[in-house]
Amino acid sequence: MAITSFNLVTKGKQSGPASSLLKSFVFSPAPRWGIRHLQVLFLFTAGTLIVAQRMNMSVAIVALTNANSSNPSYPEYYLTEKEKSYTLSSPFWGSCLTQLMSGYLSSRFGAKLLLLVIMVVTSLISIATPMVLAWGGWQLLFGVRFVQGLVMGGMWPCLYTHLAKWCPKREANRLGGVMATGLDVGTILGFAMSGILAASPLGWPSSFYIPGYFGIVWSLFWIRYGANTPSESKFISLAERKHIELALEKAQGNKGGDSPPVPWLQILTSPPFIVLALCKMSQACSFYTLMQQIPRYIHGIFRYSIAVNALFSALPFVVMLMSSYGFIFLTEYLTRNKEISLPILRKTINSFASWIPAVALVTLSYVSEKNVVGSMCCMVAAVAAISGQAIGSSLNHVDLSPNFAGLLFGISNTLMSAAGVVSPIVIGLTVTNESDRSQWRVVFLGISVILFVGNLMYVIFGQMTVQAWNGSKPPAETTPQTESPPEEEVPVEKFNYF
Repeated sequence: MAITSFNLVTKGKQSGPASSLLKSFVFSPAPRWGIRHLQVLFLFTAGTLIVAQRMNMSVAIVALTNANSSNPSYPEYYLTEKEKSYTLSSPFWGSCLTQLMSGYLSSRFGAKLLLLVIMVVTSLISIATPMVLAWGGWQLLFGVRFVQGLVMGGMWPCLYTHLAKWCPKREANRLGGVMATGLDVGTILGFAMSGILAASPLGWPSSFYIPGYFGIVWSLFWIRYGANTPSESKFISLAERKHIELALEKAQGNKGGDSPPVPWLQILTSPPFIVLALCKMSQACSFYTLMQQIPRYIHGIFRYSIAVNALFSALPFVVMLMSSYGFIFLTEYLTRNKEISLPILRKTINSFASWIPAVALVTLSYVSEKNVVGSMCCMVAAVAAISGQAIGSSLNHVDLSPNFAGLLFGISNTLMSAAGVVSPIVIGLTVTNESDRSQWRVVFLGISVILFVGNLMYVIFGQMTVQAWNGSKPPAETTPQTESPPEEEVPVEKFNYF
């Protein structure tokens, strides 16, 4: 049986129960790669698969309503523009209703079981989607996608709850940024894979089957290797477990035990959180509009085939994925080498992620419809810049309250999902002719204004410190122990464990 060693040092008295002594140890650095990274990989792939299952409809709806644009061997269905808008928005209707509940449940009981149920149910619904459309038309499809949205909505808070349980604060920007890019990859696959599969011999139904089957496989691995906390994992080393636990204990200023009661009134009346939620809602208006409407915009203005449409629709999100990792590396470099304060870092990156898309959408509104390259550059710039919001504002939920990060994200993402509901409906009423650039201009200019105002509020009023209602005092405010004066660190011989 393999034996692993690590160094320990103690501070102060070397007496008391073994458990108390263990907590007083300062452990050597945890392994560079460990189970915490595996958990982030699970969160990354969960986001990828669930977003792909939601976004595949954006391209598939073009194929299933126009068989000649893809594979004519598969059935075609007639949908009006309003029916298309309702179909695209249906998952967001459901997501609005479960964000808060999921945030509460995951914060109180952990995210493992909840994520498992979410992935299994959404995957089965994705596999059943083509049959649902054949049996009940768009009305039944709307109902089933609504239920799928109900279940999907629980994923977002779970991701941040699980991240907060596994991620030391000094690694939050890097690991949280990697987790968030799973949503970008899911959007890319939802667009590109759906278009390619729709034009293939497998036809448009396969764009629902394949992500569904992969979701079932993910669930099997999650049952085996997922864990709510480091202490529950069967595979983590003792060094890595204590590294995470001590780092989280220091950041949160508590000593473990039962979860504190939810301070609902303080949360809902907290100015920093209200500003954060409104900022996230403004970003959702732009992001969800671009995710849902780029295929329709390209089809209406440029009239490309489904395969070309899908690739062009995915291109902005490919660049977004690359820029996401650029933001991660830049943030890591700045925080380690330039000593930039967290508020300046968050607000600067979030300004880039909000105001650059606003300028790009204004420019897109006035680019000639014959200028394909210029139009695509504007869409690429708008989507790529949005990637910075993961570090600029999404991780701010963890900054404000590590104990209730999932709950906070559940509340703000409820508002974001509401934007996902309203956006396609408003666009369906505004854009009655997909080929009319003047109608699209109204949409893009409106989103630009919302983005500008939302980020301006965040820059002025946003905060990046643990709030008093988190349930424990921040580390800086914790009363120092007075049992004995600080003593010089005493080396302890290496411990061996199996």
